[in-house]
Amino acid sequence: MKLTLTTLVALVCLANVSRADVVTLKNGDRVTGTLITVKGGTLQLKSDIMGAVSIPMDKVASYSVTKPVALITKGKEPIQGTVEMKPSGEWAVTEDGKTRIIPAANVDTIMPATDYQKLVVVAPRFWQAWKGSASLGESIQRGNQDTNTIATTITATRERPAAPIFQAHSRTNFGATALLSHANETVGDTSTSITSHTVSGNLREDYLFTPNNFVFGMAQVDHISTEGLYMRQTYGGGFGKDVLKNSKTTFSLIGGLTFQHEKFINGTFDQSADGLFGEKLGEQFTKRIRLDHNLNFYPNFTQGGEYRFDTTTSLSIKLLGRLNFNTNLIDLYLSNPPMGSQKNNVTFSTGIGYSF
Repeated sequence: MKLTLTTLVALVCLANVSRADVVTLKNGDRVTGTLITVKGGTLQLKSDIMGAVSIPMDKVASYSVTKPVALITKGKEPIQGTVEMKPSGEWAVTEDGKTRIIPAANVDTIMPATDYQKLVVVAPRFWQAWKGSASLGESIQRGNQDTNTIATTITATRERPAAPIFQAHSRTNFGATALLSHANETVGDTSTSITSHTVSGNLREDYLFTPNNFVFGMAQVDHISTEGLYMRQTYGGGFGKDVLKNSKTTFSLIGGLTFQHEKFINGTFDQSADGLFGEKLGEQFTKRIRLDHNLNFYPNFTQGGEYRFDTTTSLSIKLLGRLNFNTNLIDLYLSNPPMGSQKNNVTFSTGIGYSF
């Protein structure tokens, strides 16, 4: 019985080894494991005994993969099939019974076909795959003047996950700001009430036709009582470029044309064709501290010399988990508001935020 059990265990272990990928090194050693990736001159394996293993490709004499892989060549569509590394360093790829030889210099990435499909086949529902933050702050003053102010901001972006090979795709950007302020002041028997509201919402859809270049369409609605603006509707589109995009810094520029229709609190209307020039910057200073800034400038083409801009700067400090402390500076400027209204609307707010 003991011999039988020992034999069975040995056969199971041998079967597991036979299903694993085998790497033969130039010094004669052999390593078994499951492929993670071949990229940047390094082979990464997952070994049941040693865990994740990284092997420089210049140390490898031969290598074969038992399961289908996706071999991604530079500037071409990926090849899916089984692969084997030849002693010459070239890769033999068998797809639908046909074998092709791919020079090692042309190979960008090799990964399991199932992992590749998870990256490129992405169909999340509308409410899924959003990344961003929301903040809420309130200030209360009691005395000769009673003041309540609520400030909230939401920024979110929805884009397919990064894949080893670029595919043209869409990216959705959403932003919303609400500043609601109410003040009561009592002097003797006279009481004065002042209400000031700023509400803004925008949606921009980008279509990336290269990794860094895109076209976009946008829509925005604004209500700014300090500027005498009851409602502004802005629609437009143009071109953009992600100038810098890495794990710490993102910086993009946009330019285009817009059409706006404005209705003011005093009952007057205005509409015009405007230009649009904008920039967006994100900087992750540390794991806990992040700065986000964006600016959109709209020169008025219908009425020369007039313009408007909106800019937001946010500093976020991570507190615990997804909670963070936010400080926001918002500046909304209109060069030609109705008489008696302010051109500039500047708000400084602090509050608690949530990242998602």
